[in-house]
Amino acid sequence: MKNYFILLFLLTQISFISAQNLEIQYLAIVRKTLPDEVRKEFIDNGLRDQLKQNEEPDPCEYKMIISDKESSFTYIEKISNNQDPNAAVIRVAPAGFGTIYKNLSDSTRRENHNVYGKKYFSLDPLKKLDWKIRKEKKEILGFEVRKAEAEDSTANYTVWYAPKLSISNGPADYVGLPGLILEAEKSSKNRIYKERFIAESIQQLDKKPKIIKPDEGTQISINDISGIWNEANEKRNQMWSDSEGVDKD
Repeated sequence: MKNYFILLFLLTQISFISAQNLEIQYLAIVRKTLPDEVRKEFIDNGLRDQLKQNEEPDPCEYKMIISDKESSFTYIEKISNNQDPNAAVIRVAPAGFGTIYKNLSDSTRRENHNVYGKKYFSLDPLKKLDWKIRKEKKEILGFEVRKAEAEDSTANYTVWYAPKLSISNGPADYVGLPGLILEAEKSSKNRIYKERFIAESIQQLDKKPKIIKPDEGTQISINDISGIWNEANEKRNQMWSDSEGVDKD
């Protein structure tokens, strides 16, 4: 009987190794520390709960679908359990509230953006990091994973990838290792900020899944989105300012 279970486990591992159609659920966690002057303002106004919500927002979830060289990484919308309907709910999503699509064949990524109802999609090359594979190992979801590290001008990155899942992919924008990334952490160099993606489940799919490929609206580069948001916010602020200045008598 013992040999039967060992054989069953090995067959399951082999099945996953050869699988090209997978669904992975990731939990995303953000932890940050606001500047001292901002923290003091919260505390002085008796807003310690709001301060904690800002610095330790609730985790969110993403669903990743992989089919051969393509993947989609999509935010999972959930109903808030906040008991106070008038309380502001702080939502933080480190990989956005839409979908990130990656194509490893042509090394491109797409993402959808909604700016006050106006739709955009960004199309850019995949970001590649110079990974250094370390000796440390551990286990995630029954798979042995290895540690790898990298850095760029803004952050340090630490990931754990599964060599037996021979898919050079991972959550959000993570790619470029000889195995699927099941855990990833990004630490900012410029402020006290960390984000983590942790695989909660992994499932082999029986048939080729539908991959979401953002293509609605105006095509932009991901570098343009901050400017688009700033311009839209300035226009809205100006409209509010103009409306408040109107003499209603």
